[in-house]
Amino acid sequence: MLKVSYDIACQWHKKLHQWMDNIPPSLQLNLHDWSVSFLVLKFHLPTHITSCQWSFSFNWTKGVGRTDGEEPKRGWANLNAAASSTKDMGPGHCQDTIDDYMGDWNWKQLVRLGLFFLPLDPQRT
Repeated sequence: MLKVSYDIACQWHKKLHQWMDNIPPSLQLNLHDWSVSFLVLKFHLPTHITSCQWSFSFNWTKGVGRTDGEEPKRGWANLNAAASSTKDMGPGHCQDTIDDYMGDWNWKQLVRLGLFFLPLDPQRT
């Protein structure tokens, strides 16, 4: 099972198999062996026509829980600081740097979560 979410998945998926045939064989996926669902991110869905809202909604799709599909975008702001550095890097170094930035982002999010779950001790000031 594969769930693919994109702002315009309702249009993009129509020619996916055709596009897949035109890319190098090493990059092609045999999607015929998969159960693929295409979904539109919840933030973008209200701007789509009604038929898209029903057919491509996370709300009506089994196996996605209550996700909104927007999570991958939330870390992008953290990567803006890396843009000027990574544009001159080779592929491996660039990937390592982006991994470091995203690891830092994830760590900061984890630490911030802890602030919400700390027990309140009235004896501490």
